[in-house]
Amino acid sequence: MEETLVFDKHLSMGIRNRLCRIVFALIFISLIYSFFSNTLVSQLKIPVLKFPSTDLTYWFFHLIRLPEIITGHPVIARCFDGLLFFSCLLCLLKPEGRRWILIFFILYLVYFIIFNSYGLHHTHSKIGILLLPVPFMMTDEKGFLLLWKGLRYYTCFIYASAFLWKLFRGTWLYSQQGVLIIKRNLAPYLYFHPRSGLSKVYYWLISHAAIPDILLKMGFILEGLFIIGFFTRRFDKYLFLLAILLPLGFLLMADALFFELAFLSICFYSWGYLVSKEESPE
Repeated sequence: MEETLVFDKHLSMGIRNRLCRIVFALIFISLIYSFFSNTLVSQLKIPVLKFPSTDLTYWFFHLIRLPEIITGHPVIARCFDGLLFFSCLLCLLKPEGRRWILIFFILYLVYFIIFNSYGLHHTHSKIGILLLPVPFMMTDEKGFLLLWKGLRYYTCFIYASAFLWKLFRGTWLYSQQGVLIIKRNLAPYLYFHPRSGLSKVYYWLISHAAIPDILLKMGFILEGLFIIGFFTRRFDKYLFLLAILLPLGFLLMADALFFELAFLSICFYSWGYLVSKEESPE
């Protein structure tokens, strides 16, 4: 208990603004990626088809026609994108400005719903960017600390639940699962880039099915290690590395780009910093 209070004291006194700058620097990088991947609101070209699924939040936004209004008028869409970038930049430069953080969160929530609705698929990776600003909207340190800890536990839950899902479904028992994932997800890449160096690696993995199976089981075990994070913070520096390496593994082995999810690793970096701070000599 005393150790936890020391950690909290260091966090509230020393690194809140630093964490905020790191978070919004990462978010700004994500927005730049969205620009170059042509997925900003103004780049959707007045979309018509949408997929709110059974999510009541999505249905509410579409019932008030907010996504339709923003995406249906090019000038409004460009202004929305500009505000998204501008508010993020202000949060990066002025981390103590709670008002701008709140404005960015609202704008990004709208963008999140628009992106998923008109992308016809509810992506999971951008949830990290949606949640990371929330603790910094708190004016009091106690509220910030509780939400930042909660975000850390949520990150542990993401990977631990993925481990449990695979565990109870029994997919890890099937020896061909790894190579089937490569065949299913990498088929377009292999078709369009049959002679690239990476394609040669994938062809080699396909012809040696035991290797993808081992890699799959390794990833499965690494996801399970996040269960430790529910009981102690002492291994957070290792969980920090795993939270970066696992999305990279998803990209290479399954062509699933979850790089925004890797941003949640900052939750483990902060506590790892505090552990090293506490253990260092005065």
